[in-house]
This record gives sequence, structure tokens and C-alpha cells, in this order.
Amino acid sequence: MVAPDQLTPRQILSVRCPVCLALPREKCTLSTGKPCLKTHQDRRLFAAKMARSENFGQATVRVVKHATSRTLSILFPPR
Repeated sequence: MVAPDQLTPRQILSVRCPVCLALPREKCTLSTGKPCLKTHQDRRLFAAKMARSENFGQATVRVVKHATSRTLSILFPPR
């Protein structure tokens, strides 16, 4: 599960809002029918549960990038 504060707006809007029943890619609405300035907290929590964790390929690329950047900084220290 991803922390709700680490989600991007695109990830939050990719799920249906359980409060106002806004469809994916639609902004949340108030009970008066006007759009909310923020998404509902329940929608963020639901999106955090539904967020896909990185797959094996993405994890490998992240590890290689990190190792390479450390190795290059050791070989060529900043002046």
C-alpha cells in the first residue's frame, strides 16, 4: 500500500470516489453539485489501496541507477 500523501493527482483521479461517486478522471463534487477544490479523503485512501507497486523491472532499473550514480561519484568526486 502506498501512503496517500505520496500519490500524484493522476493516481488519485484514477479511481471512483466512494463519497460523491465521481467517475475516474472526474473531479469530486459537493452535495450541492459544485466541484470540490480538493478530492475527498476517502478517495485518496482508496487510491492508496489500489495503487500498483512497482514491478520487478522497475525495481531493477531503480537499483541500477542508484548503484551507478554512487559508483560514478566515487570515481569522479565533485570539485
